[in-house]
Amino acid sequence: MDFIFILLGVLIILALFDVGSFIYNKMGVHHFAVAGFLLALLLLLFVPDIKLNSFTISVAGFILPLIICFKFFPKLRSRRRISAFIVSLLIILTSVLLYKLVDFSIFEYSLIKPYMPLSIVLGLITYLICRRSSVSFLALFFGLNLGEILFYQIKYSGDFVLALGSRELLTAFIISLLTSLICEGVYGVHVKRKKVKYEKKLERLKTIEK
Repeated sequence: MDFIFILLGVLIILALFDVGSFIYNKMGVHHFAVAGFLLALLLLLFVPDIKLNSFTISVAGFILPLIICFKFFPKLRSRRRISAFIVSLLIILTSVLLYKLVDFSIFEYSLIKPYMPLSIVLGLITYLICRRSSVSFLALFFGLNLGEILFYQIKYSGDFVLALGSRELLTAFIISLLTSLICEGVYGVHVKRKKVKYEKKLERLKTIEK
């Protein structure tokens, strides 16, 4: 069984039991909505890829995330966010190209693949640069896919069938995005606690003055 099915299955169960509610609260969505989306994504993995000449397109791994990107494009409304998006995209693209140049064939039958820890690192770096999971989503999606496209164009020059949104790429994207969401959720909780402490301190000072 591909790791993507295990990953989505675990995430669906966690979402149904509202595990990680601090992330959902930060996103402003209900945990059942998250579970429903993940279930839909899981079912879409069984939809056959769209074949066009020298490449195939996955509905779950490419088309669905691309549609979501159109919802997040308006978030790039400032120069800082656009700059963060471009920097993150270039870092991810370069990382994908470098990763593809290394021979990881010894991990072929391993459940934990080398791209998984790399995905966590990319998710962390992307969030630290972008500071918003919506911008991180855009950078991760386009960075991973453009890196994949450029690598196959350079190495195979059109003599190879390129799979856009492959299960491996989708897994890397989900792990990276999940890392970014966790970072944003934890940071949100930290900021909220500091705000509560400040308000309590301010309230005590007002009480003393009275």
